[in-house]
Amino acid sequence: MRFLLIFLTMAFSVGCSLTPKMAPKLNVPSKPLLSKEIYQLSYSTELDSARIKSVQLPAHPIEKNNTVRIVADKVAMTDTLKSYIEQALQKQGLKVIEKYSADYVLNIHQLDLTFGPDKTYVLNRPKKSHALFTLVTQKSPSYQCRNIIASVSMRLTHVASSDVIWFAKSSIDSASFQGIPLQFSYTKEQKITNEHDILAFIVEQNSEQARIARAKEPVAIPQYVVEDIISGPEKSAGACSATEVSALSSAMHQKLSSILIDKINVL
Repeated sequence: MRFLLIFLTMAFSVGCSLTPKMAPKLNVPSKPLLSKEIYQLSYSTELDSARIKSVQLPAHPIEKNNTVRIVADKVAMTDTLKSYIEQALQKQGLKVIEKYSADYVLNIHQLDLTFGPDKTYVLNRPKKSHALFTLVTQKSPSYQCRNIIASVSMRLTHVASSDVIWFAKSSIDSASFQGIPLQFSYTKEQKITNEHDILAFIVEQNSEQARIARAKEPVAIPQYVVEDIISGPEKSAGACSATEVSALSSAMHQKLSSILIDKINVL
């Protein structure tokens, strides 16, 4: 029995000596903290005020509670714009009616929309310069944006005498109407570009064969490679494309109509 124990002990010792020594498994290294910054850049263009012409003749003074009938059979006027004009007249103290016996008739003669020359928006210099601004200056120093011109003209006729006692016209372009710069956002963030390679290295080095080799010759885990990635631009404000500026047309006609009706002198 004693000889059997001695034999087993010797066999175990020999077995241990024949088992190759392996280095410990490698752990995935902690990732570095990555930064993310969002930059806002803007482009501006020359703006003009609405062009307004309004003439009122004194022959028939307009008084509060006078009645007005709106006629717009020569233009394509939406119900929304008609309602807006009615509200503007009521704000002036006038009553809008559908009857032919109204004191005055407001004729809407023009509701035009035409594309004018493109507007050039130039990059604005930020208060604090940065590398991204220099990059954008080289790539996109300006933008060419479509420009739509809206025009409205109307006149007010005294029904009893058929005298035109007020006529007015106004126009504005889409850039001046919105009156804001084009705003773009750029995102600058750090990203690890070799994460997949490091994971593949860890898996490979944790195989038995690699661990045996590392027991004799250690290896170093590659360092993470971090690069700055810039994405954008993403427009956050301002109309530029033909579709975007065309979408402003309804609001432009409403604004011009309001401006003109405000010019009517009501006693």
